[in-house]
Amino acid sequence: MSTCDSLGSSGAKVEGAENAETTQKGEYPVEGEVNPGGVTPGEVNPGEVNPTTLNEDPKEEEEKAKLQASTLDDGVNINVIIERLSKEDPQSLAKIYSLMKNNNCLNFYPLLTPYHNIKKIVDILIEENYEHENTWCVHCDAAFICQLLYEGFIPVASKQKVCKVEKNQTKVVKECLLIPKIHYVRSCMHPSEIHISRKVKKKCRGYYITVDKDFDGVLQGIVEKHGQNWLYPFVQKEFKKIFEKKITYMNVRMHSVELWCDDFLAAGEIGCTVGSIYTSLTGFQRRSCAGTIQLCALAKLLQHQKFDLWDLGMLLPYKKTIGSKEVSMKDFFKMHRSTDSTAASSSMARRTGPLRCNQKRSQKCNQKRSQKCNQKRNQKCNQKCSQKCSQK
Repeated sequence: MSTCDSLGSSGAKVEGAENAETTQKGEYPVEGEVNPGGVTPGEVNPGEVNPTTLNEDPKEEEEKAKLQASTLDDGVNINVIIERLSKEDPQSLAKIYSLMKNNNCLNFYPLLTPYHNIKKIVDILIEENYEHENTWCVHCDAAFICQLLYEGFIPVASKQKVCKVEKNQTKVVKECLLIPKIHYVRSCMHPSEIHISRKVKKKCRGYYITVDKDFDGVLQGIVEKHGQNWLYPFVQKEFKKIFEKKITYMNVRMHSVELWCDDFLAAGEIGCTVGSIYTSLTGFQRRSCAGTIQLCALAKLLQHQKFDLWDLGMLLPYKKTIGSKEVSMKDFFKMHRSTDSTAASSSMARRTGPLRCNQKRSQKCNQKRSQKCNQKRNQKCNQKCSQKCSQK
């Protein structure tokens, strides 16, 4: 279900296609040329079947195409959507055509707009066994992002070069667009399935986790670590609107998760909740193993909050180590829709305070370590002194 297939069926005619003087191969007949079989154009050779009689009437084909288009729901019928865009949002429609003209790769991915029925689009992609992970859209507002999150997409931002003519001069500008991802293989798990290694248990001492305490700090840490890979300023702005609940849609909520060591932000991530489903969008770490500690602590928090599904997005090796599983696109959306996504999302930060490690244990461990270090130092000093005395 590519964009070129969709927009190509909108009834637009190709110039020159109706030229009656061209042959089937597009060549003009030459005067005096002998046709094979001695048959002039337009005549039927006796004893042969006219190939045009085998084809259906073009009018019947057009009627069938119209009937098929009329049976489509308005939320997936590209003709209806283009018509609505031309009337209600012509600037976005112009942007769509401009991007398609300058970036041929977009022609092969499904186009999404606020006028689409996103749920039915997902059903069509599953039915067609869509093996890619990308869709695209030019609507980057918080309301549409919420709608995509609610349906199970992970919105990633991008900028594409587009040529524009201004005052008889061609300029290359970058247009902002979203690349909502619908992974062919998804990484997800139940929070109770988390695997916490011994290494994480040893290194987690001294850390504690909070929720929604420093959203801006987490955004800054992500950009600092990964650059503006997909978290462009315009996306940060829209995410902030969702986080501050200036824009709401159904039960979609945006959250930040922070891992602290004293007052130092060691790791963090941003994610969203849809009922009892939590989706990790992106994160960062500033210390070794801090990211894994943050994920393990978050899993325990989600389990305590009785979340049913933890969506980790793309499957990566480090996610496997904590217990995440491979799930096909079809199975994921079956789980996503069967899970209690209609329940009201509650504020994770309000329901529980920060999950702190046992500080008394960490203090005792530090004391024991310091004692052992002092003993080793004293032993070394005594050995050196005894060696010097024996030499003298």
